[in-house]
Amino acid sequence: MMRNRFSWGFRPATYVALCVLAGLAFAVAPAPDFPDPGHAPMSRAKQEQLGLQAAAQVYQQVPVLPDSSPETQYIQSLGKRLVAVIPKDRTWPYQFHVVAQKEVNAFALPGGPMFVNVGTITTVDNEAELAGVMAHEMGHVYMQHSAKRQRQTEVVDVIGALAGVVGGSVAETGVALSAGTLLLKYSRKDESQADAFGAIVLWKTQYNPMALADFFRKLQASTKNGPQFLSDHPNPGNREQAIQNEVRNWPAENYKTDSPEFAGVRAHAGGVHAYTAQEIAAGAKDGRWKTENAKNGAIFAGASTQ
Repeated sequence: MMRNRFSWGFRPATYVALCVLAGLAFAVAPAPDFPDPGHAPMSRAKQEQLGLQAAAQVYQQVPVLPDSSPETQYIQSLGKRLVAVIPKDRTWPYQFHVVAQKEVNAFALPGGPMFVNVGTITTVDNEAELAGVMAHEMGHVYMQHSAKRQRQTEVVDVIGALAGVVGGSVAETGVALSAGTLLLKYSRKDESQADAFGAIVLWKTQYNPMALADFFRKLQASTKNGPQFLSDHPNPGNREQAIQNEVRNWPAENYKTDSPEFAGVRAHAGGVHAYTAQEIAAGAKDGRWKTENAKNGAIFAGASTQ
């Protein structure tokens, strides 16, 4: 009887090897994991204290929407969903606020207080982009970028310098302290790390992580809304490609579409009386926002301004 001329290739050992290779080819890629944030010279308690004091100063210097507003309630709800995926032993007491400012911007302070402009809510194309902006800012807190720039001997000076916050600095660049020791202008390395962190948060909350790159690319091409945000968030170099490289081997997900609340809040935000950076700076000089925030019920309860 003639022997099958192909039978030699299917010895048991060879067959097992082929099965292993096939299994590797179709193996599920590992889920992304959060990076080690490292250590900062400023203690966790000091970071939280500083962030709360700075947030209280922001409430004195810019128009903030009250917690009862639809925009703030939505941002806080979205923020909680993002925070929920961060390991408990590495998270921070994040809190979320909305500034009645027209320009696109967002910033987070040490310890977790975050401020998102109304202009950001109205500019994003979808909920994933908004979640991406917030997750990116959370990354700066998680990686302790501001605190890592401080020497321990400067901590007291930083806290003392909070009194030097001026409306123009808050409106135009986030919170810039007069002593120059806590400027929320990050390095390109910081931005790259915050992008990577934000992409992981998006994936873990089932949002498309490429939405973050989409938003930055859109701002880069915009002459109306992009300059302020991008001046505070320098491009670390081919942002879109870097995020693509991060996510290409992650397990596939059925990404979320916009929640029913998103469209309603974005439409409502379009009718909010928001101010330009110049108007906010002018109002801060005469104490307008401190008075109007108190009148509107936008009162920061996290820390004393004294």
